[in-house]
Amino acid sequence: MGEKIIKNLKFKSKQTIVSFISTITLPKLKKFIKVKAKIYRAIPLPPISLKKGPVPICPPNKKVRSFFDKLGTSVEIKNEKLSTNFWSTSGMMATFYEILRVMTDWLVKRGVKRNAAQKYITSLFLALSEDAVVNSKKDLKYLVKESQTPKGLNEQGVKELTKSGFFKSLEKTLNSIHKRLNK
Repeated sequence: MGEKIIKNLKFKSKQTIVSFISTITLPKLKKFIKVKAKIYRAIPLPPISLKKGPVPICPPNKKVRSFFDKLGTSVEIKNEKLSTNFWSTSGMMATFYEILRVMTDWLVKRGVKRNAAQKYITSLFLALSEDAVVNSKKDLKYLVKESQTPKGLNEQGVKELTKSGFFKSLEKTLNSIHKRLNK
């Protein structure tokens, strides 16, 4: 759909163009735009409506970064080959929300009112995400290890999901999304 729209737009060589389309590469954009302009790709994810979350930008540019820093956290990516790794992980937002939904529904099935269940689950994952950000200079393996006690509930959860192939399936899905973006 993006290709059809871009082909009908008129651009000037002095413009700075920022594409939000994750599936159209810079070389393709240059071909569609047909003028020698400065072209960048950025993926502003929905949490920027809260002025939170990452905004991947490729290639790096001070003006583009400055603009998106007002909306979230700009992450500049040196080249497009690396950028598809970031675009791939952004394809997991709905998966995150689905995990929250499944856990909420699980509590509801056990007699917890939906509002309380959803408040608990969303607050828990917000706190876990904030903890991960605070500790982001450490390898995330640290948080995985520190959140478990021997023979505890979290150890059980990680072991069972690992054994079931959950994390391998997650990686397989990321690879599949990545492959699609590199076509």
